[in-house]
Amino acid sequence: MSLTDSLLGTSPVRRAAYAVGLIALFGIVFGFTWSQAIIVAAVVLVGESAELARPLPGLDERHFRLVLGLVAVAAGGVAYWAQGDATVAAVGVGGGGWLLLDALYSLREGILSGDDGMAEADSSEVFLSMQVGHLVAEELKDGPKTVPELADACDMTESRVREALDYHEQADTAYRDGGQWHLDESKIGAWAFVRDNTRRALARFFRPFRLFVPS
Repeated sequence: MSLTDSLLGTSPVRRAAYAVGLIALFGIVFGFTWSQAIIVAAVVLVGESAELARPLPGLDERHFRLVLGLVAVAAGGVAYWAQGDATVAAVGVGGGGWLLLDALYSLREGILSGDDGMAEADSSEVFLSMQVGHLVAEELKDGPKTVPELADACDMTESRVREALDYHEQADTAYRDGGQWHLDESKIGAWAFVRDNTRRALARFFRPFRLFVPS
């Protein structure tokens, strides 16, 4: 029997004992306040349950995010009510509230965690695509080129080059003018990488708040 099967078959009594053990560990050994220890234990237990439930058919991970958010908000409220711990309460309510909104928005829009288009891609295929994209960008730094010219310079098939160019076009780092492709070097480099990833992170952070925008 696998570890996952064993944990999935764990009785409620053992799960409760595990929870008490976690609270004691964080409260006594690591010196957390009891409210902090309860929050950490709750997050660990719910997160573990969500991870174990991933391979089970018919279960939606968005529902576990919803439960985790509810647990975090409730734990934050308990922390403030029991000990007046405003820091833990703010983390619990803020983080849990974000998870709640994110889960609700994902359910409303039908968004799954693997909807990024690359989640199911083979790692070797992703690595090859990145290599081709880099080679194409390096060639375009020397000046505009056609697809056949890029394929010859990169020693790649034209279909591979077109895939790389499609990626660059979507990323707005290259554009086509007639039959030739041009590189926008202002959007290549360390600063562009930081800027684009910061933009993506902010977009991901604010995505749940679209729940308040009428669909």
